Amino acid sequence: MVVHCDIEFDQNPTGTYYAGQLVSGKIVLKCDKVKEVKAILLKISGSAEALWSERSFTTRQMYYGREDYLSSSTYLMGSEQSAKATIATGVHTYTFACQLPYNCPSSFEGSHGHIRYTVKVLLVRPWKFDNVYNRAFTVLRVTDLNFESPQIRIPSTSEAYKTFCCGPCTTEPLKMELKVPQTGFVPGQNIPVQGMVINNTNMAVSEVKFQLVMLVRYTSSKPHRINVQRVNVSHIKSDSVLRHCTRSMKEELHVPATPPTCIQGSAVIQIVYQIEMHCKMKSLNKTQIVTMPVIIGNVPLANNTRRFNVIDEQPTSRNRDIRELPSEENEAKEGNAPPTLDLSTPNMPPPSYEESVHTQRSNINEGEEHAFGTNEFAPLYPVFNVSTPSLNQTPLPLGIDNKSFAP
Repeated sequence: MVVHCDIEFDQNPTGTYYAGQLVSGKIVLKCDKVKEVKAILLKISGSAEALWSERSFTTRQMYYGREDYLSSSTYLMGSEQSAKATIATGVHTYTFACQLPYNCPSSFEGSHGHIRYTVKVLLVRPWKFDNVYNRAFTVLRVTDLNFESPQIRIPSTSEAYKTFCCGPCTTEPLKMELKVPQTGFVPGQNIPVQGMVINNTNMAVSEVKFQLVMLVRYTSSKPHRINVQRVNVSHIKSDSVLRHCTRSMKEELHVPATPPTCIQGSAVIQIVYQIEMHCKMKSLNKTQIVTMPVIIGNVPLANNTRRFNVIDEQPTSRNRDIRELPSEENEAKEGNAPPTLDLSTPNMPPPSYEESVHTQRSNINEGEEHAFGTNEFAPLYPVFNVSTPSLNQTPLPLGIDNKSFAP
């Protein structure tokens, strides 16, 4: 290869930033012989895209949506009007910096779309194909559970009843009850779930399963269409329940590295979570479900033992602005400290940053015919070492379904 290009971030080898921070780094070009170009162009961009198709009888309809959050272009050498320029043999270093918008959504890679931020270097050659070098980086919108609704600290319960029709007879109800100690969590936590099944029917419940489910809503604009995808984040199987029997069960659902809840930052891709309890009926081979919406953040609750007398005074915000962080954290945003913020609460170790195993690894060079460098990319999400309080209070009936999330 005549030119080798490295895209490096200052004091941030993983390329992980929070919305509102300054992204800075350097471009290192290594040439083993003279290279003629018109210009060297640097592009830093961020956007959400959704693309999928649906078949109807004999036709297939494509759906597409896009939204841009960041677009910056800088000529490192030459310009749009310049003639040929020469990259001499050797090593050439260029620095760059770009301020991220405060309201851009978190990075995400899904089966029908993505929210992606990239640094792209183009060796512009109008007389031939351009050489393209890409590197993606992770952007995380601050979702601070301490600035969400105070209700997320409260133990909550959700109930469902179901009767079954067998000819002229209707069975007694199957009652399902799901309880959690709070409804706000961060990756790394275990969610204590308590389920109760009162089976007054003549059919056994062959299996009870608890799941943490991510619902991803993709929205297209050409034409307008909504596609909601269910992703199983974690699950655990529990006991069966015989007919005319009652069983109570306690389990823990682990929250792995996963994108934070996002329903405001993007009009193309939104993400919500819910806990589900599945009761599989043996005779009918049908599954009954009770759900509990939860919020997954990337800043944990500061004190899980605080309750009504404290949280009623807290301001609430769906997504905490990085500008509201303490001054020492804002120093990192201004470039006086390493770009990765310490978003842990006092007396808690900082998080690690891990790749989500239930989302996609994507080819960031897809559609680029002459791209070089690493193709695959997966965002990194903070994972905390934090415990969750046990269910020791009377839960409130806050469980509902995310029905408004679906089309």
